[in-house]
Amino acid sequence: MHRPLARTIGALGTLLLVSGLATSGLVPAAAGQTAGPLGAPERPAAAQHPGKHIATLLYFHDAHEIGPVLTGGQDRGGVARLATAVRTVEEQNPATALVFGGDLAGGTLFGGLYRGVPMVEALNEVGVDLANFGQHDFDFGVDHTRELVAASDFPWITSNLTDADGSPFVEDGTWAVQRVGKVRVGFVGLTDAIETTSAAGDLVETDPVGAARAAVADLTAHAKVDVVVAVTQYPLAENRELARAVPELDAVFGEEMAEYHSVIEYEGDVPLMASEGNIGSLVRLDITKRRGEHVVAPSVVEVDHTVTPDPALREVEERYAAEMDERLSEVLADVRTPLLNPGQISRSEETALGNFVADAFRARHGADVGWVNGGGLRAEAPGPDFTLRDAYSIAPFANRVLNVRVSGAGLLRSLEDAVSRVQDAGGGFPQVSGMAYAYSPSAAVGARVSDVSVGGAPLDPDASYTVAVTAYVAGGGDGVSGFADAEVLVPIGDAPVDAEVIADHARTLTTIDVTTEGRITILP
Repeated sequence: MHRPLARTIGALGTLLLVSGLATSGLVPAAAGQTAGPLGAPERPAAAQHPGKHIATLLYFHDAHEIGPVLTGGQDRGGVARLATAVRTVEEQNPATALVFGGDLAGGTLFGGLYRGVPMVEALNEVGVDLANFGQHDFDFGVDHTRELVAASDFPWITSNLTDADGSPFVEDGTWAVQRVGKVRVGFVGLTDAIETTSAAGDLVETDPVGAARAAVADLTAHAKVDVVVAVTQYPLAENRELARAVPELDAVFGEEMAEYHSVIEYEGDVPLMASEGNIGSLVRLDITKRRGEHVVAPSVVEVDHTVTPDPALREVEERYAAEMDERLSEVLADVRTPLLNPGQISRSEETALGNFVADAFRARHGADVGWVNGGGLRAEAPGPDFTLRDAYSIAPFANRVLNVRVSGAGLLRSLEDAVSRVQDAGGGFPQVSGMAYAYSPSAAVGARVSDVSVGGAPLDPDASYTVAVTAYVAGGGDGVSGFADAEVLVPIGDAPVDAEVIADHARTLTTIDVTTEGRITILP
């Protein structure tokens, strides 16, 4: 079933950014025909009247879920539909290459349970030709990522990620060239937010513009290419800057900018493109040649309920769905007090859900304090049973729970940072264990927190405290800065995943009876 792949003739070196337009079924619309959420840009004149397509690139990313996703009233995605959509375009133009932009592990319930392994197997069958890394591909550490790369029938590239010693994370993979039909396409790949993953400390994320410039220079010095594309995990503004800074780029494929809409924008005559999340669409980039110049024209192919699933891959989807349902149905504890989060109130006040998770973190490491950001609590557990599904639904992002030692002054600074955006429902708002504090949302930012105690005693700015907290928060996530100088007591590679910590805590309790108890006081 695996389709013949375009032959790789070198390392990849093109950076594509796709900004999408909605079409129906499998017939791609011309770029600019239908406005996406950011509006339909006026196309450069060169792309208005393309000739015969001599090569086609298809792009997608955000492949955390192997099966269709039912969200926002839409039925989208799934590898079985993806396969059909790709085959349909290949029938229109056999000179087609499929590019994956990254993120197939972690990030969702399925991704957290299976860590990307089934997705690699499925994408081998679909016939991916090239992949760039997303940060979630490192959620389970660099060793696991290398295993995913080794299992892939397609090459991975990265132009800006290096090992700690400065060597490229992928040997000979800072750029690549693929021949698609008669067109030589060079690729470069860029990834951000490594500090939020389990690879933090093991990987160095270098400046994307500098890395792209260096990769393109090396690419063009060693290979002849017709088109250069960047594949990035960056949003629109950063990709605009990239296109301006690296004039050799002909197109940029970027990170999703909307879950339910593809986006296609332009920076000059360079298309900046992003497909929908969860394999909801493909961005199609047709390459034509006119008067000796190669011209690119983007459009969108929907991957939704109108697409007939590939039968063999549909069986794979159904098998994993049944297996996951069985695994997640395991009952871990009884729920005596429902763990609720109506209106995401864990972003502004104490909740039983937040107390339960913070207690789990603190108990796991025997720390003085447990800390979980309210925005990281993604589901409720009303009971009467607490299942493995509940644990992974509450914490689907596979964050590692660290144990760090921080000064009292650093802990206070972290609290101030974490409540600074409470009026905007900022996700950093701290749910805590072993600690109590008060805050005033009307006070000036930086002077909102008071009455902080740890273990029943007033916070001592000169003392040190151990805190069980996710690597995301400790690394500065949600603008929390006070852990920057903290001593890491459990290396991130040895730190447990948050959902597993929650599940183990529930098993230990057998009955969950957690209430709010004045850990957080809201002042006028």
